[in-house]
Amino acid sequence: MWRGGTGVALAVTLAAGLVTATGQGAVAEPGATVGRGEPVSVTLVSGDRVELWGSGPTAPLRIEPARRPRPVPFQDYWHDGDRYVVPADAAKLVSDGVLDRALFNVTGLVRQRYDDAHTTAVPLLVEHSGARAAVMSTGTTVRRALPELDLTALDQDKASAGDFYDRLTAPTTLRTTGIQKIWLNKRVRATLDQSVPQIGAPAAWERGLTGAGARVAVLDSGIDTDHPDLAGKVAASKDFSGSDGIEDRLGHGTHVASIITGSGAASGGRYQGVAPDVSLAVGKVLDDSGWGTEDGVLAGMRWAAAESGAKIVNMSLGSGPSDGQDPVSLAVNTLSREYGTLFVVSAGNYGSPGTVSSPATADDALAVGSVSKQDEVSDFSSQGPRLGDNAVKPEISAPGGQIVAASPAGVPPLGEPVGDAYQRLDGTSMAAPHVAAAAAILAQQHPDWTAPALKSALVSSAREVAGAGVFQVGAGRLDLDRATATPVVATGAVSAYLPWPNTGTQVRRTVTWTNAGDAPVTLTLRADVTGANGEPAPAGLVTLAEDTVTVPAGGSAPVDVLVTGQEDGAGTYSGVLVATDGTVGTRTAISVYQQEQRFSFTANLLDRDGAAPGADFWALAHIFDVETGDMYLAYSGETISLPRGRYSVHTTTNTRDPDHETVYTVISHPDLSLDRDVTQVFDARLGQPVTAEPDNPEANGGTHSIEALTRLGDCDCMFSLAYEADPRFALGYAATLPGTASDGYALAQSRRATEPELEMVADDGERFDVNLQLLYGDPPTEQSSLRAVYGGSGTPEDLAKIDAAGKLVVIEFDPYLGRDEWLRRGVNVAEAGGKLALIRFVDQGAEPLPPDPVDAEPVPAFYGEGNPTVDRLVELVKRGESTVDYVSRASTDLRYELAHGVARQVTGPVTYRPRTSELATMRAAYHDNAPATVAYGAFTTMFDRPIGPGWTARTAAQQVRTEYFTPGEWDLFWSTGPDSLGETVTLAAGQPPTRIAWNKAVIGPTLRGTTINTLQEDPHPWSWRHDGQLSVKLPMYGDSAGRARMVDPFRDATGSVTVYRDGEEIGNSPVTEVVEYPVPDADSSYRVVAEARQSNAAWPLSTVVTADWVFRSSAAGEGAALPMLTARFDPSVDVRNRAPGNQRVSFPAYVERQDGPARITSLSVDVSYDDGATWRPAEVRRVDGHWTVSVRHPAKGYASLRARTSDVDGNRLAQTIIRAYQIG
Repeated sequence: MWRGGTGVALAVTLAAGLVTATGQGAVAEPGATVGRGEPVSVTLVSGDRVELWGSGPTAPLRIEPARRPRPVPFQDYWHDGDRYVVPADAAKLVSDGVLDRALFNVTGLVRQRYDDAHTTAVPLLVEHSGARAAVMSTGTTVRRALPELDLTALDQDKASAGDFYDRLTAPTTLRTTGIQKIWLNKRVRATLDQSVPQIGAPAAWERGLTGAGARVAVLDSGIDTDHPDLAGKVAASKDFSGSDGIEDRLGHGTHVASIITGSGAASGGRYQGVAPDVSLAVGKVLDDSGWGTEDGVLAGMRWAAAESGAKIVNMSLGSGPSDGQDPVSLAVNTLSREYGTLFVVSAGNYGSPGTVSSPATADDALAVGSVSKQDEVSDFSSQGPRLGDNAVKPEISAPGGQIVAASPAGVPPLGEPVGDAYQRLDGTSMAAPHVAAAAAILAQQHPDWTAPALKSALVSSAREVAGAGVFQVGAGRLDLDRATATPVVATGAVSAYLPWPNTGTQVRRTVTWTNAGDAPVTLTLRADVTGANGEPAPAGLVTLAEDTVTVPAGGSAPVDVLVTGQEDGAGTYSGVLVATDGTVGTRTAISVYQQEQRFSFTANLLDRDGAAPGADFWALAHIFDVETGDMYLAYSGETISLPRGRYSVHTTTNTRDPDHETVYTVISHPDLSLDRDVTQVFDARLGQPVTAEPDNPEANGGTHSIEALTRLGDCDCMFSLAYEADPRFALGYAATLPGTASDGYALAQSRRATEPELEMVADDGERFDVNLQLLYGDPPTEQSSLRAVYGGSGTPEDLAKIDAAGKLVVIEFDPYLGRDEWLRRGVNVAEAGGKLALIRFVDQGAEPLPPDPVDAEPVPAFYGEGNPTVDRLVELVKRGESTVDYVSRASTDLRYELAHGVARQVTGPVTYRPRTSELATMRAAYHDNAPATVAYGAFTTMFDRPIGPGWTARTAAQQVRTEYFTPGEWDLFWSTGPDSLGETVTLAAGQPPTRIAWNKAVIGPTLRGTTINTLQEDPHPWSWRHDGQLSVKLPMYGDSAGRARMVDPFRDATGSVTVYRDGEEIGNSPVTEVVEYPVPDADSSYRVVAEARQSNAAWPLSTVVTADWVFRSSAAGEGAALPMLTARFDPSVDVRNRAPGNQRVSFPAYVERQDGPARITSLSVDVSYDDGATWRPAEVRRVDGHWTVSVRHPAKGYASLRARTSDVDGNRLAQTIIRAYQIG
C-alpha cells in the first residue's frame, strides 16, 4: 500500500485530445463517454515512476515519487520532440554533465522499450577513471565490464533504483568512486543491381579491385551463413547480443553483408555486392528483433578492431542524434586511433536537420547519408550538422533507397521480397555498406593506407549531388571509379567553431593534398560557403591562404583555410572546397559555426526571511529559452553565460518555518529579454499566497499542487515547474516580478481534498499535528492512542535499553547508510516488539554501507528530514515516553477535485474557495471482486494543458461515494494494480450527479475509443491497417462501460493472438503485445483468434476470455480501423460484482463495431453456470435498436456468457467469457 508524503513536485502536462471516438454501434450505451488508452509507466533511475498518456506536449502525465529523505520539486519540459521529467535533486547533476539527460527522457525511454512493461531494470553505462568503479546497491548487476574504454555496464533493478540513486547522490560518492558520468545504456537498432554500377564499382572491378585480401567487420543482426551469396565469406564471428550464435533471424545483417560482398550466386550475378572478394568478420550485436544495447555494441566494436582482423567496420545502426560525446562515439575515436580501424556508420533515418545519430557523430567515424538511384537526397536520410559544434556530418552519401540484397531463408521479410533469396530495403543502413565495401577495395589497392587516408580518399573523390548541401550529403555521393583512379587525395572535411566572443577571432584548418602519381599536379582552389538559407557567407568569414596548390609527385602539400569571425556573422555555414586542374579534382566539405552573442546572467535569490539561501536543489533558477526550448540551471548567485534571446525564469526557495515542513515560493520573470549582462534579484517576500480549499473543513487532507508554466506558440517546447504537498504542512507562494508579464505564462493550482489518510497528534504542552510520511510497510487501520518512546539510532543495542513493546519507536540515523539499512532498522524495531517506527533522517556524513538485502519483515515506518513537526516529536520523546493520538484510514469518504489558475502574471493572492454547491457532482461506484485498494486521479485542461494533482490517491474498493469537481471536462483514471481504466467526462454544476461505475462486470473485450501510443503523435485505433501492415492490439479486459484495459502479465494473465489470412495462419504472438504483420493490398478474409487467461486469486472473474473475429480488409482500408465487432454486457451487480441469485434477471447488451455504426443482423447469447462445461441459450430481445438478455440465476455461483453476432457486411464475432460475474 502506498500513501502520499508531505511534498513532492511534479508537472502535469497538456491533455488536449486524449482520445477521439471511433465508430460505435447503433446500440451503443446511451450517454457513455469514451475511455482513454492505457498509460505507459516508466521508472526513472531516481526511482520515481512516471505514467504518461500519449507522446506529445499535450499528453497528461503523473508522477509517483520515490521515497526520499526530503521531498523535491520536479522539472517537466518538452524539447526537440521529447518529454523530460527531472527531479530537482538530479537537475544540477544533469546540467553539470554527471547524469545523462537521456535517463530522464520519458518518451525516449519508452521508444527504446525501457518502460516498465518491457524491462524490470534501468540499464546504465558508468564512465569512470581507473580499471573499474561502480555504485553498487541491492539489485545492481554488472552486465559487462569494458576496462579498455573505462566503462562498466550495469543493470539496476527498478524496484531498488531509489537505493542506487541515494548512493549515487551521496556527498562522498563522486569523490571516492572515480565516477565521471552515468549514461543510459541506450538501445541501438538497425537503421543492388542498380546501386553497384551507380557508385562506379564495375570500373574498379575492371582494374582488378574486388576487395581481395581485405576484411570487413559487420556489426549487425548476424548473417545467414547458408545463403548462396555469402557461402564461405565468414572468416571470424562472435555473438554480443545474447542470441544463440550469429544466425540472422531478422534479415538486416544478411542484407548489409551481401551489399558489401555478396557473390550474386542466387541471382546469376545480378545482385552481386560491391566488393565480392572481401571476407567478413560478423559480430552479432542486434538480437533477433533488431534491438541491441550500447554495451553489446561497444564490446563488438572492440572485438572488431582488436581481434577480428578487420580493417574496416560497418555499423548500419544507431541510437539517436548526438553531439559526438556519447560513450559509443567516443569509443569509435579511441579504437580508431589505437588500432587504425575505419568505422563506417549509417547517419540515421530521421530525415531532418541536426539528426545524425551516434556513433556516426564520432569525429573519426565515416558517416554515410543516403541518396536515391537518381542521385536525389533520400527523404529519410538524417542530416547534419552535428549537434553541439555544428560540424560536418555526414561526410559522404551512397545509394540507400530500394536496394535489393540477400534475404535469409525462413525469416519473414523486412521489406518487399524479390524472388526467394532477396528483398528490397530502404535506409542509410543500406548506404553505409556501399561505402564500407568501397573502403575495402581501396585497402586492397593501397594496403599501407591508414583509416584517415581511406576516409579522405572516399570523401574527397565523391561526386557532387546537384541541389544538395553538405549537411545532406557531405562532400557528395560515393564514386568508387574516381576513388580508385585519381592520383590525388585531399582531406575530406574540415569544421571550425568560433565560440563567443568571436568578432575578429581567427582559426586555421589545414587541408592537405597527397599525390600518389609520378608527376606533380597544380590545382586551382575555390571555396563556396553559404548560410542556412543559401545566402553567401559574410565576406571574410572563410578565405584560403592560397588560391592554388602544387602537389609534388609522391608527396603532399597543405593549404590553410582561414576562418575569421565577423561582426554580424553569427550562424552556421557550409560548403565545399573544390580543387581541380581540369582533369583531377577533389572535394572537401566545410562547416563553420560562429556562435551567437552571449551575455552573463546571475539570479540572486532571497527567501521569505530576506536571507540568501544555500546551494541546494531548493534554491535554483530554472532558465528556459522560449525560442529554442533549451534549459539551463543556476544556483543562487551563480553566473552563467547564455545566448542572446528571450527567457522564462522560474526560481524556487524553501523558507524554514516552525509549523510547516515547506514554505515553497516560486518567483518568475516570465519574459526576460537578454541583450546585455543581467543580474536579477528574485525575492521570495514578493510571493503571494496560493490556496485552494473546499468549504468542508473535514476535507483538510489530500494534496495541493502549484505549477508555474511557460509555453510559447512559436516554439515546439514547453516548461513547467511544480510542487505538490499536503496542505496541512506546507504553504505555497508565487509571484511574477513587478512589471513583468507574458502571454505564455500561467500559474495553475489543483487541490484534491479528502480526509487525511494518516494523522498523528502529539502534546508537548501544546497539541500539534505530526507530518507522517510513510517510508515502508502497511500501517494498521485504526484510531488509537500510542505510547511513543525514543529508540536512539534503532540498533539492537539502543533498542535493548527501552521497552518498545506495542509502541511507536522514534529513531534517527543517516539516510545515506542505504535503503537496506532503512529496512534493517525497522526489522530491529519489529524484533524489539515495536508496533510502528518513526525515523528522523539526520545527515551525519556517513558512508553508504555495502548492499545487504533484508529478508525479515520490518514494522511500518514513517520518516522525516528537515521536518519541524517530526523534530518536535523527537525532542519530546527524548525527554521521556509520551502519548500520541494516531489515525489511519483505509478509505476516505470525501473527494474534492479543484482546479484554478491565472494567466500572464501574478500580482496578488491566488485564492480559490468554492462552495460545494458551486461544484459539479459525481456519484462514483468502485467495483472490485475482492477487497482492494484503489488508485485514482484526475486532470482537467487549463491553459491548453492538463492540470491536476500528480500524486496517486488511494481509497478502498467496493464502495460508492459522492465526489465534487470544478465544473469542466475532466480526464479520470482508476486502477487497482498495474493496469488502469480511463474516462473523459464533462461535468457541470447544478445538475444531477453524473454516475460512473469503475471496473464493473462484465469484464471482456472492447475496442472503444483509441489507444494513445507514446511512440506515435496521434491516437490510432486499437486494431487497424497502416503502412501495409495489419496491426492488432486487443484490450481483452475492458469493463462493462467499454473502458479499455490490456491483458497484463503482472495480473498472472497469459494468452495468445493468432492471425489468419484466407484461412492460412500468418502469425501468432502473446496477447500482451501488439501483433503487426505485412499484408498484401488485395481484398482478403481475415480471422483473429485471441485468448486471455488469468489466475490471480484476487480477481476470480473473467478467468478465460476468448474472441474469434472474422472480417475482410484491403488496401482501401489503409489508415483505418478494422471492421471488428465487440459484444459487452452490463448486468445489475453490486460493488463486489455480484448479482442476486434465485431469480430471473435481464440486462442490456451492446454490440459495437470498431470502425463505425454496426448494423447487426444477429445476436445469440448462451449462459453457463458450470464454467462452460454445459451451456443453455439465453433469451435475447431487440427493442428499438437495443438488445436485452434475460437469464434465470441459481442461488449462487458464477455466470459465464457466450455470444455470437454478425453484421450486414459479413463481419462476425464469437466471444466467450468464463465467470463473467458472480451470483449470490
